[in-house]
Amino acid sequence: MNQKNFNSNITSTQKENTPESTMQQGRDCFLSYRFEIMEDDNIYSVSFNGKLTDEETRKMLEPIQNCLYEKIPDAIQTYLEQNNLTYSGFVSTKKPLEHSKVMELAGLLLHSDDCSDFDRYFGNADTYYLIVDHQKWVAENCCQGCYFAVKKTLTESESSCKYNIIGQTFRYNETTDDENCYFAIRENRNNGSLYNIALSSGEPVLPSFGCIDLPTLLLDIDNIQRTEQVIEFAVK
Repeated sequence: MNQKNFNSNITSTQKENTPESTMQQGRDCFLSYRFEIMEDDNIYSVSFNGKLTDEETRKMLEPIQNCLYEKIPDAIQTYLEQNNLTYSGFVSTKKPLEHSKVMELAGLLLHSDDCSDFDRYFGNADTYYLIVDHQKWVAENCCQGCYFAVKKTLTESESSCKYNIIGQTFRYNETTDDENCYFAIRENRNNGSLYNIALSSGEPVLPSFGCIDLPTLLLDIDNIQRTEQVIEFAVK
């Protein structure tokens, strides 16, 4: 993959210097936040600098469970303003999504063993949340796509990052009614390497077509360790 071209295709956020500060009692400095939603045709991105606690960040995400994807940026800004949270540099963008690029990202998220691969893409945000809900008919009888919920946060020492990844890629042949899927729940170890908590290939864990509740999956991603939990949270 041409990482330079791939990074420039999506969006980026300016990262500020962030000296150590407390994680739960509040922050003494601004951190950079980035939220991205990738759906069939578009990428909706939000970035800002703020001083949110972990609990404030979680509460900010709760309203997006009932939002259309294109309304999530407005919901985030509304929450910040209504709750008088300190933030600056709020930027919201909408860009067209290239199918080949999002599938390249899916391959990176599911198969890379090294967090540095992610850091080259996500590393410019201290806190990063990603939702991918993408399907495309790549031929008359063939549909390809992926589902993802991804969370990146600083550790309590702020010297390293924590990654949580839940995702599935799929390819469906309408003529033969065959589905080929790859699913994984992933986390990173202290040494920076990624490992699979759960792994499945062949039959889909998440249905290739239908309503998948990815915002709820993202909200609870820290506590999900089993495939059955993914189905419980995400399949409506």
